[in-house]
Amino acid sequence: MRPEPAPLDRLRLLVVTPTGLLGGSETWLLDLLRTTRPRVQAEVWMLEDGPLRSELEADEVSVTVLPTGPRARDLALRNLDLGRRLRRSDAEVVLANGVKAAAAVVPAARTVGVPVVWAKHDFSWDRELAPRLGRMSDAVLATSRAVAAATGRDDATIVPPPRPPAPTPRAEAAAYWAERGVDTVDGPVLALLGRLVGYKGVDTAIEALAHEGALSWRLVVAGPDDPTEPGERARLEALADRLGVRDRVLLTGPVPDAGRHLAAFDAAAVLTRSDGERFGREGYSLVALEALGAGVPLVGAAGNPEVERMALTAGRVVPPSDPAALAGALLELQDPEVRDRCGRAGRAVLAEHPDAEACGQRVVQVLAEAARRPGAGLVGPPMTVLTCFRDEEGHVDEVVGAVLDQLGPDDEYLLLDDRSSDKTGAELAAWVSRDSRLQLLDGPGVNLSVARNAGFAQARHPRVACTDAGCAPGPRWLAGLRAAFAEPDPVDLVVGVYDVDGGDPVRDAARVALFPSIAEARRPGLLTRCASRVTGRSFSARRLDGRSMACAVPAWEAAGGFDARLRSSEDAVFGDAVLAAGGRSALALDARVTWAQTGDLVDMARMYAKYGEWGGRAGSWQLVSRDLVRASAYAVAPLVLATGGRGARATVLAGAAGYLALPALRARDVDVVPGTWAMVPVVVALKDVAKAAGCLRGLAARAAGRAGG
Repeated sequence: MRPEPAPLDRLRLLVVTPTGLLGGSETWLLDLLRTTRPRVQAEVWMLEDGPLRSELEADEVSVTVLPTGPRARDLALRNLDLGRRLRRSDAEVVLANGVKAAAAVVPAARTVGVPVVWAKHDFSWDRELAPRLGRMSDAVLATSRAVAAATGRDDATIVPPPRPPAPTPRAEAAAYWAERGVDTVDGPVLALLGRLVGYKGVDTAIEALAHEGALSWRLVVAGPDDPTEPGERARLEALADRLGVRDRVLLTGPVPDAGRHLAAFDAAAVLTRSDGERFGREGYSLVALEALGAGVPLVGAAGNPEVERMALTAGRVVPPSDPAALAGALLELQDPEVRDRCGRAGRAVLAEHPDAEACGQRVVQVLAEAARRPGAGLVGPPMTVLTCFRDEEGHVDEVVGAVLDQLGPDDEYLLLDDRSSDKTGAELAAWVSRDSRLQLLDGPGVNLSVARNAGFAQARHPRVACTDAGCAPGPRWLAGLRAAFAEPDPVDLVVGVYDVDGGDPVRDAARVALFPSIAEARRPGLLTRCASRVTGRSFSARRLDGRSMACAVPAWEAAGGFDARLRSSEDAVFGDAVLAAGGRSALALDARVTWAQTGDLVDMARMYAKYGEWGGRAGSWQLVSRDLVRASAYAVAPLVLATGGRGARATVLAGAAGYLALPALRARDVDVVPGTWAMVPVVVALKDVAKAAGCLRGLAARAAGRAGG
């Protein structure tokens, strides 16, 4: 039997989390790591010790505690430390769990080049930090649109906390609380779960008990003391004494799994308010979800958008810090029929809420795409693979053999012979005779665009992977493309990567100077990012290269296929068309091929002139703009050096040195043959001048065609 495809390697994830308490964001993290273990190999750095560490260690997650104070100086020092640690780490992506974690690690990750995703759970520090951290992060996860708004990121991914586990029935829940000294039978009883901090509104609930509408209610507050407000418990107890309601208020301290046992109560409250400074308002309350699941009416304070939404349906909304309004709501909820209606409505809302598995997979998709490894840990669907050949005698076996080794039992491989004049067709036919998954197609003999369109039209599967005849696919090439389509929200276009061969001074010089680096794409540092903006030498999800790619057939159709008028640059133009039609793309570093480049300078010049010409003919601004800038630089620089002043000449020389800096730095990590570095300026100038000349020729041809049309 033919083996099934194997999943991609798991994603190496580093989590930075701010506290050791088991609050909402920590519970979210535990759920995430538990449900995504098949896809994620996680390590956690905690900025404060606490019960979370034992929970993680019980799940066999590696934990490092790095105590960090709350002051700006503490965070700055930790940032420097985290930068050093990240350089030694093998993490592929960092998850900053909350605003303190983001403040500590996002700048460090940005400097080192490790992709970083910020999980934003609430509204804290929105004015001071959220816009800056949002810009610096590679991606932002948020619990709601309201929470994401302050980051300024229109592309923030919204993933609410997952649907909580099924609650215990009322009788079992009552027994659970009774074992802990809490009487929930002699009701009605209002539950309020959470840390004892002022902005959680526990004082509002205590004051409400003194109002006429709530004289029959008791209050149970379950949650730990918070080290940031050590006197809060004493303040609340003193308030209850002063109001004469101390006998109806119970502060239990932390209760394990309190939210699973809410069915014992008659109502649950989320009364969070703004503290007037940097904290307050609930991002997305887990307690509110647990109340809905337990069928318990929810009383929510206005100003907490998601809590308000749930309480409007399954309870009552009250103004924040308004004890009289809360007492009025409790008076209405004394009626068992009202509570029953609220409970049924809450369960109906929760039934439509995503579970932990769905939320976890969506979060991992964001992490994997940020790491440029979409589909990490997954096996994708059956694929059609397409390679177009024309006069490739002697080169067929390398590409076909490599692809065949990666095919699953339900895949197909289309070998399109585009009217070769040598023995390419015979070599392809020999391969087809060996395996029923291979099919030989006759090509139209026009150009590569038309040939690829013919192959897409014949595809049996709705997703097609492509590589060129001059490329040798790596052992996980197809897995890296197919897995991206197994994500819960799959992209339409997967952009693979390529390495280039070397072995002589010209090819080695081109390898380090003219092409993007896969290693740098994994951790793009500051110099790499700056150089990519100037030169375009970088892999990007928005820049398609036909050497390694996969596309959904509906997206190919929506884009109008590959432009049949183009004899080069058709892949980049096609990628732009897919995105313009509303498609999404992702970069896949696992989908690697090795391209056999030319080592002849004349052939290299012709190749780049062709690229430039057809980019100009296509009118692609992405392709044309850099070529025109380069043309201007090469025209102006000699004049400045000849006639300019000392400062102008120094600027030109500094610019040239900066332009060549990245290839020079690559020497540390790339083995090259002697004589390579002398060829670097030659191949750089040859490429730039040839592309610029070709681009100008292509633009002229495009203009003439319009004038003639």
